Formats: sequence, C-alpha cells, structure tokens
Amino acid sequence: MHEFKHLRQIALKRLLAELMAALPPPWLHDAGIDGILAVPLSRERLVERGFNQCGELARLLSARYGLSLLPEDTVFRRPAPPQSTLPYARRKKNVVGLFRVAGDVKKRNLLLIDDVATTNATLAELSRMLKRAGAGNLYCWTLAQAKMQKS
Repeated sequence: MHEFKHLRQIALKRLLAELMAALPPPWLHDAGIDGILAVPLSRERLVERGFNQCGELARLLSARYGLSLLPEDTVFRRPAPPQSTLPYARRKKNVVGLFRVAGDVKKRNLLLIDDVATTNATLAELSRMLKRAGAGNLYCWTLAQAKMQKS
C-alpha cells in the first residue's frame, strides 16, 4: 500500500483492487448501490501525488461490478494535514468540515471506497456530509484496516 500511495507505484492498483475483489463485502450485491464514490483528495494533495489512490481502486471496482462511478467533483476536500501524521486524539478534529458535497447525491445509495481506515474519522465525516446532502444508505469498503494506539 505504501508503495502504491506514496512511491507512485500506480501499476499496483490492479493487484490491490483484485485483493479487494477477492473478499467482497457480503452485502455488496444486495445493497442496492446506485454509485461508487472514492474518498477524495484535496486539490493540493492530488497535484503532489499525481493521482487519487482511492479513485484508482474505485474505478477498477466499478468496472468489475458494473456500478456507476460518481464524478470526482461530486465531493471536494479542503487541504488538511494527512491523518497518518496525527495522533489518534487529533484525527477526528482534523476532518471536521473537511468535505463539501457539490454533486447531487439525494436519495442515492453510495459505496464509499477508501484505501486504509484507522480511526474511521475520514469515512465518518464524509458520511456525515453526504447524509446532510440527502444521500440514502452509505456503505464503506476499505482495502485495509490499520490499528493505532489511542494514547
């Protein structure tokens, strides 16, 4: 994951998407999903990295499962320190107000794709903003779940 995300090993996207597809969530086919939304990067981080790792995974998974991929400009993300650089206690505060929903998500059941979930703060805040914008049911699928000490 580190090589894909930080060392720009974009060729790893297929392998990582296949790992996700090898163990799909049990609810995937019965959830009535209307579209897939990748956790967005801020414009600055996207320019710095050159690609959105969640977007790459979402694109491959949407093609594999025949689900529509929501446009990248559906949700915008303001710049903020990377969650991975912060202690547990600061992560929830770091994401408050991080996202702005610009696209129409009203009554749409969405599958959110993230690469790594540690405290789930990012997904929780994105979900909160999508629900505020009228989204229907929200489902989250991550490549990895990391553990972190709460101290």
